[in-house]
Amino acid sequence: MADEGVLGEALSKAFDSLNKFCAFVLIIAYVVFAINANWTFITNDTINQVINYIMYYGPLVIISLVAIEFAVKRNLIIQIIVYALIAVMIIFQFFPDTWAQMIAMV
Repeated sequence: MADEGVLGEALSKAFDSLNKFCAFVLIIAYVVFAINANWTFITNDTINQVINYIMYYGPLVIISLVAIEFAVKRNLIIQIIVYALIAVMIIFQFFPDTWAQMIAMV
């Protein structure tokens, strides 16, 4: 049983580091987007689309990583619940108009 605690701690640290990196990339994307909105310096549509994808999926990735970091140190039932919630969140992203309906609600 001691090995599971050590593994959980190691995985938690790995997910924490990955989460910090993703959060940094997301902040950079938001800063670049805000600066580009005022002073257009990115004229390449592909780069703008990549920034938009990062801004759209970045928070979902960070939320998922934080949830996984929480789950790896918990028992199996909590892990299954967390993984199921992440799966539902990802699956609903593929339904048409999900994002538009979420924005309309806010």
